[in-house]
Amino acid sequence: MVNKDEQEHEHDNDNLPDHAGVAFHPPLMLGILLAAGFGLRALVPLPIPLLPEGIASIGGSAVVVVAFVLAIWAARTMRAGGASIPTNEPTDAIVSAGPYGFSRNPIYLAMVMLLVGIGVWANSLWLIGMAVVDAILLSWGVISREEAYLRRKFGAEYSAYTERTRRWL
Repeated sequence: MVNKDEQEHEHDNDNLPDHAGVAFHPPLMLGILLAAGFGLRALVPLPIPLLPEGIASIGGSAVVVVAFVLAIWAARTMRAGGASIPTNEPTDAIVSAGPYGFSRNPIYLAMVMLLVGIGVWANSLWLIGMAVVDAILLSWGVISREEAYLRRKFGAEYSAYTERTRRWL
């Protein structure tokens, strides 16, 4: 038997869109932050390199490769699990396989890693700083809204997933 409060709550959800309603499109934000990082690097160069050139080149490129592999793995797993990737579309499943078994947000983790990797590769603290900005903006403007949407849509199933899987790592 459903009580009156639960019935009212169900009707409140009927008026909400069937998507997360994020504050911005994550790939667009990634592009803006990359441009900002390179722009700051050109306008206000920092005099001391972060790492010796060889280490920066090898280390940064390795992180970039790992970021791309993680993003591709996560996207394929999401599609195979029947969930949508674009934040403005409804999702019909909680995916917990593959990279979603150790991170609830492996695609966003890959985006932040990409900025870190490019920052190390370019020997730029500005780009690494943009990775921090990206993580903060993703947490506030995307992840928190996606989590509210998924909790509203999937209830206890999503709550159980959040209890066993970390947000980032």
